[in-house]
Amino acid sequence: MSVSPTPTQQKPGPKGSADPNDQVKPEGKKVKSTPARRSASQTRAARFAKAIFRPIFKGIYYFMRGIRSHKLVAFLLLLLLIGSSVAAYYTVTQTWPFGVGNDQFNFRVNGKNFSGEHVKNWLYALRDGDASTLSLIGQETAQGVDLASSGTSAAVINPTDTASLINSFSQAKTHLTWKTITVLTVSTAPDTTVDSFVEVDTASAGPGGNVTGIMIWHFITTPQGRLLAVSLVSFRSPLS
Repeated sequence: MSVSPTPTQQKPGPKGSADPNDQVKPEGKKVKSTPARRSASQTRAARFAKAIFRPIFKGIYYFMRGIRSHKLVAFLLLLLLIGSSVAAYYTVTQTWPFGVGNDQFNFRVNGKNFSGEHVKNWLYALRDGDASTLSLIGQETAQGVDLASSGTSAAVINPTDTASLINSFSQAKTHLTWKTITVLTVSTAPDTTVDSFVEVDTASAGPGGNVTGIMIWHFITTPQGRLLAVSLVSFRSPLS
């Protein structure tokens, strides 16, 4: 005869509850969550900046990708851009960019070009002691060469008197060395003549070392470039 075990007696649950697992648990304390701070990239100013600059940077990015993928096309476009810029600059100014091939004796006043070839030729002939060129250009000069500021005895000499000019200012007959020749200013007069001022920087060897000087020449020419008058405005040592 077998005896079945007696079932374990369970504790009675709360009143009205049939299942002991349905016991009421105490409520936990509620914790209020603190809202997270917005990062700097989420501010209104940051979003506004993104809306403006993001398309620009994306455009640059895709542009660079396009260049890397189509190098030949990009090179041709670059050449076209440079060529059109140079052509536009020359059309407006009649000179090449960066001074390439520009002649400072191509006088330009108020958008008009005037020839300064005779001024240039006269100065270089004086520097080199070229009596023939000085005489030929001097024949078209209506007035004499004013040397009042040169310290010479003659204030005005005949433009064809090349000997006096060469003996006073040329490198061949003096101890002067012409360093640089610079056109300072060019202007037009009411009678259509052109006034130009040219600086010549000189140097000469002395017992105490090199002696530098500055010559300022004033030329009056016709619009076509014919030389009317020459005067030495100043021949002095530079300010130290």
